[in-house]
Amino acid sequence: MHELNLVDKSFDLKSASEYHLSIQAGLDGFSFCILDVHRNKYLVLRHLPLIVGKPQFLTKKIEAIFEQEELLNASYKTVSITYSTNKSTLIPKIFTEQDSATKIADFTNEIARNEDILTNDLQGLNYQLVYSFPKELLALFNSKFTEFKISHKSLPLIFSALNQRNEKKNAMLINFEKKYIRIIVLKGLQISFYNSYFFKNETDFLYYSLNICQSLHIDPEEDEILIGGYVADDSSYMRQLKKYLSNVHFLKPSPDFNYGNFFEKIQKHQFVSLLNSYSCE
Repeated sequence: MHELNLVDKSFDLKSASEYHLSIQAGLDGFSFCILDVHRNKYLVLRHLPLIVGKPQFLTKKIEAIFEQEELLNASYKTVSITYSTNKSTLIPKIFTEQDSATKIADFTNEIARNEDILTNDLQGLNYQLVYSFPKELLALFNSKFTEFKISHKSLPLIFSALNQRNEKKNAMLINFEKKYIRIIVLKGLQISFYNSYFFKNETDFLYYSLNICQSLHIDPEEDEILIGGYVADDSSYMRQLKKYLSNVHFLKPSPDFNYGNFFEKIQKHQFVSLLNSYSCE
């Protein structure tokens, strides 16, 4: 995805104390948006692609962004941060003790010494997200902000899918990152599947998506397929998927906010996790 810098004409940095700052970070890129909480209007959207091979190199890249981006160094009313990583696991809340979460994280993913284990409860659902986060990056954010809320990128995606799906149908959410897809299957209020897969081409993508549909009995004619993340709505991935599945829809930002005319320039499903993170506060 290319660099984006969209700013509404009504944005005023002097009013930062009335704004909410949402940040999204990961190996594929760094994005942030700014919301005027009094007018419920998004005023800024910024995306910077990153080329980072390993999490231990991410902090220096983001530190350089903070040095260059004036908007990131203002004092905001509230701040939220979402982190994008495939090293995450969804577990029942019965295993909510930190010791159990750490053991599960170590078992399901290779956790490095320079990573902490963080958890997010899914409010109203009997699940918890467990994921790794670079210690140096957490220290950087602590040095920049007095207070902030942090969550995994899957959190706003899951609640976006729950709010937008047809409650009478099953739904499969496919979110595109640069090198992997996250697939989440919803049946009623239950999350029956949560996993990520590295892919290189349309063949890989279809293999994982269609196999999961078959294994979890997703009806190709009736059930919903919800798409988010870094994929164009007219891409070959979407054209291929629509050959096999009928109800393919793109996730949308929450209708509770005004996005201004300049947001018409982007494909909003690519930034749903960022724009809807405030609704998860």
